[in-house]
Amino acid sequence: MQDIATRSSDAARLWQQGDDALAAGQAEQAYRLYTEAHDLVTDCPKLHLRAHHQLRRVTRARDPRGEYLTDTLLVALAPLGVFELIAVFFRSRVARTVECRRS
Repeated sequence: MQDIATRSSDAARLWQQGDDALAAGQAEQAYRLYTEAHDLVTDCPKLHLRAHHQLRRVTRARDPRGEYLTDTLLVALAPLGVFELIAVFFRSRVARTVECRRS
């Protein structure tokens, strides 16, 4: 697995491409790009939270009762440490780094 700085940079690039696709009316392409970015950062709580914020932008129209609900629930539970718990599940080695800490 790549280091977190590289994955963070790659995710930011994918989020920007997703934003561009969404602005161009290409919601499915945006969803694919946001999902790809998400998959790079699941072990980094701060970036994982951002990934779900991005995904909510497209899942609401795409699947309001499934993925959108999941994304919304995860974002709502963020203050309780759900993303930190997920990082533990993924045996994260980066969750406590400055780049990944949510606060």
